Amino acid sequence: MRDRQKIVLELLDTSGTRLHALLARLTISEDTVGDLMQELCLRLCQSRGLDKAKDPFAYAYRAAINLALEWRRKQKLKFQSLDEDCLPVQDNPAPLRTMIQTEQLQQVLDATSRLSRLAREVIVMHYIEQESYEEIGHRLGKNPDYLRSLSAKALAKLRTFLAADKSCLPK
Repeated sequence: MRDRQKIVLELLDTSGTRLHALLARLTISEDTVGDLMQELCLRLCQSRGLDKAKDPFAYAYRAAINLALEWRRKQKLKFQSLDEDCLPVQDNPAPLRTMIQTEQLQQVLDATSRLSRLAREVIVMHYIEQESYEEIGHRLGKNPDYLRSLSAKALAKLRTFLAADKSCLPK
């Protein structure tokens, strides 16, 4: 157990900032990131999979993605989103537009959590982290062309998920 804790501490020293930034982007809630970082640390310390991982950072990165999307699913159950018809009318449309864009981003992230684990990771790494398919392929041990194809299929699924919820589509 002590070896695992040492690995986790070294991992957080070298990559903690990057994991923190990833959680912040996926949750869109800076208040939540500290709690999720603690939860990630606990999960990594208790995970036997970390001991077997060839790349501890890749393992932690994937765990952070899953943790953030799990948090998003729980939040979705707690709160009902507002319909656009219920939004207050304001003189300045910029704050309203920003709020709608934020809500749309949250709906896209929520829909992403419904994808398979690998598709979810590829979408997050490519579109949120801005990594190339070659970099993703190297980190996940997969062929970049396969990941490109998987990404295209995942985007089609996301469009289907979002089309089912008409309130997230721009008018």
